[in-house]
Amino acid sequence: MNMNPEDEKLEDLSERIRKAEAKTEKSAPNAAGSRIGFDFAGSVLGSGIIGALADRAFGTSPWCLLGMVVFGFGIGIMNAWRSIQKPDGK
Repeated sequence: MNMNPEDEKLEDLSERIRKAEAKTEKSAPNAAGSRIGFDFAGSVLGSGIIGALADRAFGTSPWCLLGMVVFGFGIGIMNAWRSIQKPDGK
């Protein structure tokens, strides 16, 4: 059965779209892992900065910094766990 040129172009386009979608699905876990890592590091770093600023304001060095880093670590673990538990990874 002969296909006209338009049908051949559509079939070729459909095949290229399927290949691109398959490639994207394979790379999605790496993107999710990077996002989880950056979220974790951001929570620790952000809370550490807040702790350092609080130490400077109240003169309690290094206690606010240490407390906020521990707090940020806990928040980072909770966020990572929550991201891992989501079935769609978003």
